[in-house]
Amino acid sequence: MKSAPRLRRGLNPTALLWLLGVWLLLWGSISPLAIGSGLLIAIVLLVATPQPPVEIGLRLRPLRMLRLLVYLTVDLVAASVRVTVQILRPGPPESAIFEVALRVRGGLMMTMVAIAVSAVPGSTVLDVRPERGSLEIHVLDASAPDAEQAIDREVRRLERLIVAAFGPKAERERVREGGGR
Repeated sequence: MKSAPRLRRGLNPTALLWLLGVWLLLWGSISPLAIGSGLLIAIVLLVATPQPPVEIGLRLRPLRMLRLLVYLTVDLVAASVRVTVQILRPGPPESAIFEVALRVRGGLMMTMVAIAVSAVPGSTVLDVRPERGSLEIHVLDASAPDAEQAIDREVRRLERLIVAAFGPKAERERVREGGGR
């Protein structure tokens, strides 16, 4: 007969410190009472609600992260100029909504791509469709004849850079092979 899990098994030091930090932020001060009560509550929560270990598969590649950051910074500046020009033009911009297929399938990778797309002025992710592996994106300026292909290329480039910087091997291979379509 198996014994109940030991108390130590549920006491992940990282989770304990994270919960304590949140508790101290809620208190708004660091005092012996706040630290003591925060530790007590964190221990009770971790023991009473044990969670299985989660492997998110995130791999940090600093040089690829730097490349992504530089690309996003340049894109942010260029997009800001494009949006400013759109605003200064007379009449409303010709906007559109496109569905763009993603090659990544992991929830974290899809979320990171969606955040990166929405962070750049002129485009906003309206919906993430994990079951279809796609993003629904509103584009402020869709006046160019190839607007749909342009947003598709932009999302693919962001997807490639994000997966290169953070993605697990399976996602990198899927993006390299062009999967997801």
